[in-house]
Amino acid sequence: MSQTFSEKFEFGGFTFDTKESVLRRADLIVPLTPKALQALELLLRNSGQVVSRQEMIEALWPNAYVEESNLTVTISMLRKALGENENGTRFVEVVAKRGYRLVAALKSNRNAG
Repeated sequence: MSQTFSEKFEFGGFTFDTKESVLRRADLIVPLTPKALQALELLLRNSGQVVSRQEMIEALWPNAYVEESNLTVTISMLRKALGENENGTRFVEVVAKRGYRLVAALKSNRNAG
């Protein structure tokens, strides 16, 4: 029998649960599309590092051709939902001509479930 792991990422008042694929803020679910949640998880797992647009497209839309505008819309939706941190900066930073980076103090907990 395989064991399923749940990982929770906490940042700036948000909690993202990988098992449930749910983002919460103060115990309220933040409504996001499945692609925006996948993008968030990818950025959380690479926190502080630039994730290229190409890497994101390949991870979010494997084996499919999509326009880069699909990624732009997904990231825009995610950035709008997250808003700004206590310093007034966005949690998701656009790195010109390279990709995106999550800029937040991050705490991660992994539990068997």
